[in-house]
Amino acid sequence: TNTPLPIPTSAPTHLTEDGLPASASIDGVIGYAQSHLLTCESRSAVDWARYFGISIEEMDFQAALPVSDNPEIGFVGPIDGYPGQIPPNPYGVHAPPVAGVLRDNGLAATAVKGYSFEKLKKQVASGNPVIVWVIGNVWYGSPVYYTSEDGSTVTVAHFEHTAIVIGYDEEGVTLVDNNLVYWRTTAAFIDSWGVLGNMAIIAK
Repeated sequence: TNTPLPIPTSAPTHLTEDGLPASASIDGVIGYAQSHLLTCESRSAVDWARYFGISIEEMDFQAALPVSDNPEIGFVGPIDGYPGQIPPNPYGVHAPPVAGVLRDNGLAATAVKGYSFEKLKKQVASGNPVIVWVIGNVWYGSPVYYTSEDGSTVTVAHFEHTAIVIGYDEEGVTLVDNNLVYWRTTAAFIDSWGVLGNMAIIAK
């Protein structure tokens, strides 16, 4: 198993009541544009992996994902389906299968749901970027309940998307999203992240 050696975060100016730095940022997470309309999860995963010293090609990662109509189990494709749909139409994939492929490549990756914002900040302050499932480029959205062929009820959302949190301050968070780096307010981020239940992949 790969043991990541995080790049140190920026030095905090002061600590908040929870003992975390009021702001933190991670250098060295470089994002690239995804190759296909619905491969954001694979793109985020390989950009995240590269930070920890593991090089994987986006389409090799994509090919390693299982396929299913249930995004908790596998990729709901095809990869160039029209964006914004929900299963069983082309959609994407949730955190557990992505974390599984990352582990297969030697990374200590854990899929989480119901993850708190404070825990996310703790990861970033420790030098660990976090892959998050949001709506579009951190837009508002609503959960939709979908019953897959195996009878499972899954929470999905239109314009499901992934990005990597690399920093936060007292007002918001900074994300790497494909080849874009942008800042969103904490309120906007929490609303968007919450649509799919605060789903993320952490280094653990």
